[in-house]
Amino acid sequence: MKSIFSLLALFFVATITFAQAPTNTSDDLPFAFILGEHADAYDAMTQDYSNMLLDECDGDMQKAYTKWMSMLTEMEAYAKEINYNLDGIQIWMNVFWNTDGSIKHIAFYTKPESKVVPLDELTAFIKSFGKQYKFPLLADEEYVHYGHAFFPTAPKRVAHK
Repeated sequence: MKSIFSLLALFFVATITFAQAPTNTSDDLPFAFILGEHADAYDAMTQDYSNMLLDECDGDMQKAYTKWMSMLTEMEAYAKEINYNLDGIQIWMNVFWNTDGSIKHIAFYTKPESKVVPLDELTAFIKSFGKQYKFPLLADEEYVHYGHAFFPTAPKRVAHK
């Protein structure tokens, strides 16, 4: 009788252990991905990031905006270097940084008014940019920014005749 209880107890513990949902971490996420993909892992990761770019800029909106725009300008310069045309692309972008300014993940989604581009190519570009880029801000904690990106970042001057 004792062995039956032991066997039932073992079965009960094993059932509970295997029935638990696996935990999602940012390690489950690709470096660059489209918002809406990997929803569970993304949601879990956002819970880990309470520190925002604005927090790291001591609440100074102008400083945070300037840093954000500097990254978008660097992204645009990188696109020109590798001959990838960003003009007309408009995206929502969530960038998750490590404390040293390196990028941990970039999640994005094209805005409805964006130029239509193959998403696999845009994802590859964003991944390529993010792997080689380092944000000019060191922090004590990992931080995130949710923002828009419009390309070109500055209006182009048209010559009038």
